[in-house]
Amino acid sequence: MILIFNNLIYFSRMKLLSVTDLIFYALLLGVFTGCGINNPENPPTYQPSFSSDTSKQNIIVMGFPNFSYSQTGGPMLKYLNAHLSGNRIKVHACVDWEEYISFLNQGKFDITIINGMVASEAKKHGYSILGKVTCDEPYSSLIITRKNSDIHKATDLKGKKVAMVPSHIIPATMMGVYYLYKKGLDVNLHIQTEAVASFEAAILAVYLGKSDAGICARRNWNVYIKDHPEILSKVEIKWETQALEQNAVLIKNTVDGKLVSHLMKLLFSMGENKDARKALERLGISGFEKADNDAYRSMLDFKKKYDSVIF
Repeated sequence: MILIFNNLIYFSRMKLLSVTDLIFYALLLGVFTGCGINNPENPPTYQPSFSSDTSKQNIIVMGFPNFSYSQTGGPMLKYLNAHLSGNRIKVHACVDWEEYISFLNQGKFDITIINGMVASEAKKHGYSILGKVTCDEPYSSLIITRKNSDIHKATDLKGKKVAMVPSHIIPATMMGVYYLYKKGLDVNLHIQTEAVASFEAAILAVYLGKSDAGICARRNWNVYIKDHPEILSKVEIKWETQALEQNAVLIKNTVDGKLVSHLMKLLFSMGENKDARKALERLGISGFEKADNDAYRSMLDFKKKYDSVIF
């Protein structure tokens, strides 16, 4: 619910929603969420605490690119905190992608889970890749449209609005754009890019009819429609890209070595614990495994191809 509200605020600031629209969608939001209030079958989810304070050695700051990601990661953090003796993970959920990258470059996070392109670049800012996500679903990108649209091939998007998180270092955005390019659409000149703050915002933009299509990561789609099944009444997956490597676990080099070993041991064993698996399901993943910079060579090769043709 918080995510939808934040996205409505985002659309209003972008002047995509009028005051009347905001009132209507606020009422609609109440319909979507009201049936779950005080329902014993839907207990309140874990709400992570937020902090960027690294002054205390027993506090580990985990960075998230947005509030939605931090909410789905809440059960995992609850599990980790229950098994970290003498230390505690606190969350800093960034308001947008620019803030996340700025904080990462300044070394304000002790740990974060992020795509391999960003993780590889973070080496020069004092971080190391020590693991990566494992998942039954591929790390692919989806191009979504409304079910009643007249979009049947990529070139039908010429002159249309496409909602996406704009960046040259977000693989899910890049994979979707590159897919459309390979299918004959001049993505540099013939689409109207609708910049949104998150993949969930891209889904919502299509659902609300503010964009003709949207690009999002499959994991984010799976998690979002599980919580908001009403989306499926109006939105469908039109195309899916080939997959790249899953997200990396990034650790700041100054974190105590014994703590890092304990934390990584907990992460790598989560798939073997019943309670931990439930927390992982909330994130839409199956676990974590050891990895290093070499794990993301093909992703970096893809970036070179993308940068050579996409402005």
